[in-house]
Amino acid sequence: MSQALIELVRGKFPDATGSSHRGDEVVTVPRERVVEVIGFLRNDPAAEMKLLRQIAAVDVLTFRSETTGGGSIASIEAPAYALQKKPSVEPRYQVAYNLYSITRRQSLRVRVELRSDDMKVPTITGLFRTADWWERYIYDMFGVHFDGHPNLQRLMLYPEFVGYPLRKDYPVRKRQLLVPELDFPDLVRGPGPGPGGAGVPMSQTHVGRANVDPNTYD
Repeated sequence: MSQALIELVRGKFPDATGSSHRGDEVVTVPRERVVEVIGFLRNDPAAEMKLLRQIAAVDVLTFRSETTGGGSIASIEAPAYALQKKPSVEPRYQVAYNLYSITRRQSLRVRVELRSDDMKVPTITGLFRTADWWERYIYDMFGVHFDGHPNLQRLMLYPEFVGYPLRKDYPVRKRQLLVPELDFPDLVRGPGPGPGGAGVPMSQTHVGRANVDPNTYD
């Protein structure tokens, strides 16, 4: 049934391309159309893909190498630790939006391909609120910039972190500079040990919680 979704998208957006392999249906669209395509799949009655399962990214790093004899050019996969100086094959990055229709029980992956020298794609936070987290994660790990995102900052790593650790050319033994610890109050109880003493989680103190047996744990 998901194959029909590919035809639905291609009928509406002729510049889209689709592929299917063992039930895994993928439609590749230009990045300038990604918001329009995903909005169409969410709202069209024939699709009703109102669930954004995930936004994922992948670094498909490959290098061009000249073969001896015939003089042809072949693409070879580069190991994660390789720091080769050969030109890489473009587009290098893929951003995939995994959509699902709860009512129709069908899924589809919308994919955008990006060059390493132009890693920008429009945000879809206006369509799905959950895209906020996923786009920040991809920005943090891969360096993809989502134009129009309301708060595009690092999510897992600290702001002074240099580089993007899920890129295949990120050095395995790279060391990061030490930075001073941020000084901010504990949002739960403030500085210092809790009422139960050092090492006792707040969930086991029951301070200020009505109708809770203090002899039981969460």
